[in-house]
Amino acid sequence: MRHKEISEHGTVIPRLYASTELLDALTRVAGEPVLPCPYEPERYVITELEQSGDTHGWHWDDYSFALVWVVACPPAEYGGFVQCVPRTYWNKQDPQLHRQFISQPIHSFELRPGDLYLMRTDTTLHRVYPLTGGRRLIINMGYASRADLHKPISHETMDGLWNGSREDQTGRMDHTDQAEQTV
Repeated sequence: MRHKEISEHGTVIPRLYASTELLDALTRVAGEPVLPCPYEPERYVITELEQSGDTHGWHWDDYSFALVWVVACPPAEYGGFVQCVPRTYWNKQDPQLHRQFISQPIHSFELRPGDLYLMRTDTTLHRVYPLTGGRRLIINMGYASRADLHKPISHETMDGLWNGSREDQTGRMDHTDQAEQTV
């Protein structure tokens, strides 16, 4: 569900996103100011993966932080985990995913319903492992750093994700070679 739909039909998520107490807590955890995302469509979305092979393939986010609320998630043996490669940098013209995997270790984290995590998403290559069963439902809240406010950011990744087909939205065709071209 897109930001616009959530804002039009909901009150809890928009109010929570704008909470100064939450922003203060995130700032303490991150060690730097965590700010509302200037691009509204990236502020909050709800995503659901439920078919075998569904994934959010390897990618970086346009903005620095994501706060992810795990509502539903299958066990690890059915793909209920995320993987990340920290301390990586996104060159949109030449992401070199294979080089990123070689230069830094891939970390995997099992998720359970009720989990909440904050990730540095602009310098952490990450993905949701492809599901083989079960359902993954999350609320994703995107936040900016001060540096994000002063750099040019295009939104083709987010716009493509939400304007495409269901296959585009779930990344079902998660092949590393394809990801290098589309990340």
